[in-house]
This record gives sequence, structure tokens and C-alpha cells, in this order.
Amino acid sequence: MLSPGGELRFSVPGTEWPLTDYRDGAEAPYFKACDEHAWHPKTCTTRMEHINYHFRQGTEHRFAYDLETAEKALKLAGSGDIRTRAFDPSLDSKHREVGSLFISARKPV
Repeated sequence: MLSPGGELRFSVPGTEWPLTDYRDGAEAPYFKACDEHAWHPKTCTTRMEHINYHFRQGTEHRFAYDLETAEKALKLAGSGDIRTRAFDPSLDSKHREVGSLFISARKPV
């Protein structure tokens, strides 16, 4: 449980980017990044296969987030002062620097 005044910092796969790029076709930056960073298995050959893998990542993920949805969940859990944050190499894995949504939230005092 987060103490009053405590800060929660985390990251999730950024879902707005792939959904926005989906409409732009297979050459859109998200799909090129999937190949460049080897985020998805080679069996993902269509845009929809990439989108489905993004949402589930095998069985690791059960839900996809954008800032609006993360804010809703954090507010329901009693957090405030919710904002995006920059990649922080002291907290975050280097392989998550591209394509992640980084969030910070504070529990009110």
C-alpha cells in the first residue's frame, strides 16, 4: 500500500501509438519499430497480428493502457497528481525506452 505523499512510478506498453499507426499501413513507424527492436515474434506478419501481440504479449498482459485509462484506474485507487514522466534509466529497463508510456502518481497527504 502506498503511504500518503508516496509516489508510484511505472511504465506500460504505450498503446496509443500502435493504434494510431495501424491506419497508416505496414510501413508506419510503429510496425517498423516492432521489427527494429524485435518486440514481437517473427510469426507476426500482419498489422493485426502485431496489434494482438501488443495487447497480450503472449500471456504477460491482460489489458492495454493509454494515459486516459491509466488515470482513471489510478484515481479510482486513490492516487492524484497523475502525469506522464520521462524514461528514467535508474528505474526503467533500457529496452522499454521506446514504445512505453511512463507514468507517475502521488497519493494525497
